[in-house]
Amino acid sequence: MFKPSASRLALATLLLTTLACGISLPAAGPTAAPPTAAPPTVAPPTPAQPATASVPNLRGVFGAPITFATHAEFAGYGFVVGPSDGQFGAIAASGGNYTFYGVAGSGAACAGTPNARDSTYTFTGTLDHVTGSTCAKLFGPGDAPAGWGFDKNYAGGGQVVRFAAASQTGWLMPFHGEVWWPNPNTPDHTCNGLPLVQCFYASLGLAVSTDNGRTFKVVGQIFQPTQPLPAYFNKGMDVSTGYGSFIVADAAGRHLDNPPADPASAYFYLFFTDFVTGGAGACATAVCLGVARAPYSAVVAAALSGDPHQVATVFHKYDGAAPDPWRQPATSDTPDDSGTAGTFAPLWTDQAVIGTAVLYDSRFNVYLAAYHSREGIEVRASSDLLHWSGPITAPYKEPGQTLYTTTLIGDTTDPTIGGAAPRLYFTTFPAAEFPNWKHAVLESLPLMLSRGGT
Repeated sequence: MFKPSASRLALATLLLTTLACGISLPAAGPTAAPPTAAPPTVAPPTPAQPATASVPNLRGVFGAPITFATHAEFAGYGFVVGPSDGQFGAIAASGGNYTFYGVAGSGAACAGTPNARDSTYTFTGTLDHVTGSTCAKLFGPGDAPAGWGFDKNYAGGGQVVRFAAASQTGWLMPFHGEVWWPNPNTPDHTCNGLPLVQCFYASLGLAVSTDNGRTFKVVGQIFQPTQPLPAYFNKGMDVSTGYGSFIVADAAGRHLDNPPADPASAYFYLFFTDFVTGGAGACATAVCLGVARAPYSAVVAAALSGDPHQVATVFHKYDGAAPDPWRQPATSDTPDDSGTAGTFAPLWTDQAVIGTAVLYDSRFNVYLAAYHSREGIEVRASSDLLHWSGPITAPYKEPGQTLYTTTLIGDTTDPTIGGAAPRLYFTTFPAAEFPNWKHAVLESLPLMLSRGGT
């Protein structure tokens, strides 16, 4: 029997614990206490902030949902879990068609790579509906460079972003990697009360394609939680980092075309979630959103270098400290995750966030962050990637359903750029059947923006 993925339930775990029962912040060392069942103290959402140079004053309205794909359709291509178990990405083809990249598990009927789990695959279609898949795995657990173990049990991408620098071109994919272990504190060794879900330590890896997205190679780790693996391992707790969103902007967070006219002035910004030691508000008990960045050309050079240590040291987290708020290392540069990575400053503290996806919208020259909260799926906006509005939408929810994962895809010719109505994608389950993928439906809905706060 196919074993459900631990990380396909990373978001589910946090939805059921962070948003219902609470997750305790681990202590700063290997004697971290397991999470308690005490509800977190979460401040109510703040209203959208007044318009400033950094915080746009927008209003968002979700349109009606449509079915992007049913599980029966994906099962017809050979999948038993997903796609997609997390955030997915897209490369535009001709005639309004796309190749999508997401994480899934295959069964015996898969014609490409049967009986492979927790791996990255492609599927095809339009922005409205999935039309096919070869069910061929691009990469999976254990495909990290030799000696690196951050993706031992799970390797799921992921957004795809073009690069071009120094006559080198291709695509980059941040992806979610995991290490699992059985919970020593429960009779069935599961974490957070979910069936067949072990505890896990997540981080973000990087894969690169130089053949226009036909194949991807894992080149290293680009983000690690602040606390090392030993702070969690063999304890009744886990930590999720999201799936990673890349944005190309200048040093002030202003949007740049990709490829940028001047790569020397451009940066890749990487969004993640993590616990904040001593965090305030919602961040005292739950993961919050942070950001790291690296020079554009340095990311390309690292991705093509063949040196995983160069990859592991290219990004630095934002911690808000003067005089340079971008000095905290994004990983510990230890192949076994035994070292402590840098700290970070959460981008807001009034709401816990799960499964955040970030997208640039060209019509309003703003960035959008879509995420799960206690209330449902919500969206915030920013003009500089650091200062964010309060929620600009009413929470989206479906009565009797559990919503899972969040992906934003642009409605322009570039899937990484939104226009009049960028698309939000998520999977919905009947609440009583969650997380049984046989009952899953992948839906999309448009996000329509206008000027003026709520």
